Amino acid sequence: MKLLVTGGSSFVGAHFCVRAARSHAVFALHHTTPVALNGITPIKADLRTARGVKYIAGMDFDAVVHLATKVKGADAAKTNRLMMDAVLSWGKPVVYASSTVVHWETSTPYGESRKEDERRLMESGLPWVVLRPSAPYGRRLLNHHPKHKESFHTLADWVRNAPCVPVIGTGEYRRQPIHVDDFSDAILRFLEGDLPCRAFGAGGANALSFNGIIDVIASAMNRSVRKIHLPQALFVQLARFHKEFDVDLIRAVDEDEVADSNELMKATGVQCRSFPEGVRCLI
Repeated sequence: MKLLVTGGSSFVGAHFCVRAARSHAVFALHHTTPVALNGITPIKADLRTARGVKYIAGMDFDAVVHLATKVKGADAAKTNRLMMDAVLSWGKPVVYASSTVVHWETSTPYGESRKEDERRLMESGLPWVVLRPSAPYGRRLLNHHPKHKESFHTLADWVRNAPCVPVIGTGEYRRQPIHVDDFSDAILRFLEGDLPCRAFGAGGANALSFNGIIDVIASAMNRSVRKIHLPQALFVQLARFHKEFDVDLIRAVDEDEVADSNELMKATGVQCRSFPEGVRCLI
């Protein structure tokens, strides 16, 4: 099968491409960050432009794995809308990696953008499946340097090197980290058959508080770390001056991001490992 992967230079995108290339021809789209991974064909194209969309339309591929998204910035919603315009225009089956953010009670521009993408895909008439991952994590890939540093790698570096780890607020908000290999395998299993036109949660075997995630990483490193709980309002202000953070997402950080993967596991046969089982890849 020939797979077109948007966001091929992202952390999740690169991992998926590497896994998919074992049995499929993979064309990895990127806009600014090159994809230099063995067995993968990099394609530079800007899906915000008619020229870029037309160029991709002329290629021979069987399905689209849509992993690209823009999280922050005044043009984020427009960019995501244009990318979905492109994906739908090609008329191919689509696997879309959305987010658990669609379940938040707090409304954010990013969350609304994800909801709109899902709605448009579901109404498209194309074969589709939506996966909503919670906190993907995994090892660093050699020779791959994504534009945005993966958050679990940053956290692991803090635990390894710093005398204390800063935590936004109470740290009791929950995440259900899914190993990027398990997430990739689930996508590949769907692509092996007919896409079910359903949305699935995609999380690891257990949910943990953010405090618990830090403890698991520290235990795997045989370290003891001190957590410094800082006011959420302070991080909101800091986010205004740091390009890696989004103010709206920091405001909503105490929303739980959990994903029951039971239906996903039934549909694909992929057994999603727990974070304590998968954490060794971070250290």
